[in-house]
Amino acid sequence: MVTWPPALVTEVAERRVVIFVGAGISKAAHNDMPSWPSLLEEMGAKLPKKKDRELVKRLIRYERLLDAAELINSQVIPADRRALLEEKFKLAPVPEAALYSHILELDPKVCITTNYDQFIEKNFERFSGGMSSHQVRLYNFDGLISDLRSPARIILKIHGCITEPSNIVLDKKSYFNAKSQNPGVYEAVKALCTVNTVLFLGYSMGDPDIQLILEDINAKAKSDHRHFALVPKFEHPSLREANQHTYNVEFIEYPSGRHDLVPKALKELSEAVVATRASSGSRV
Repeated sequence: MVTWPPALVTEVAERRVVIFVGAGISKAAHNDMPSWPSLLEEMGAKLPKKKDRELVKRLIRYERLLDAAELINSQVIPADRRALLEEKFKLAPVPEAALYSHILELDPKVCITTNYDQFIEKNFERFSGGMSSHQVRLYNFDGLISDLRSPARIILKIHGCITEPSNIVLDKKSYFNAKSQNPGVYEAVKALCTVNTVLFLGYSMGDPDIQLILEDINAKAKSDHRHFALVPKFEHPSLREANQHTYNVEFIEYPSGRHDLVPKALKELSEAVVATRASSGSRV
């Protein structure tokens, strides 16, 4: 059972929340979708040298995912990389999943995702009656700041999209290139996370990109108001407490391995938010 903190419900109802959508949401929508570690494992298994395959396994086991990706990318030719990514993430038709309707009902102005697939935008379109409820922007889009200052609702893909496989961010080099060539976008993400409450859905706190964002914000702009993350239950309370202190995040936990509870939890959150808006006279 998931219990949503009243403070979070209020923040979402008043539209002061930026929602980060991770691979766990895609997997809840379609079980065959890979997590980042499982994607790297499959790509690593295709390396020609046994010693490289074994090294990738060790790097993944020790959660050195960026290093594993770097090794893989140095050995896999671009055409093979593109073919594998399209096989995994370019699904047609995109599966329909009710959990996206619950996220859409939260009515966030900005959704940020590290996912390559098109699940969120296609489902938002379906559940908004065929209309484009949110504009999709990639990390290399020049007009993001103008969009953020406009009434437009946005899905920002900070790791790229399968529609442009050559621009997907996967390893250390592509991380560096994306951030150095598009500094305004990543500074905007930090600013959004600094002045808004963030709700992480479908992420592991081992995700290096999330760690870097939260460490930077928490170190430079401390706040009594925590961010929130829906995550599987930590193995030990000390791990939860350490992550809370480091990242200023309140964790909403569900039983480990019970990812099937996520859609129900999101439905309950959306119902609570809609009810709060109705009681305060806000637009639903």
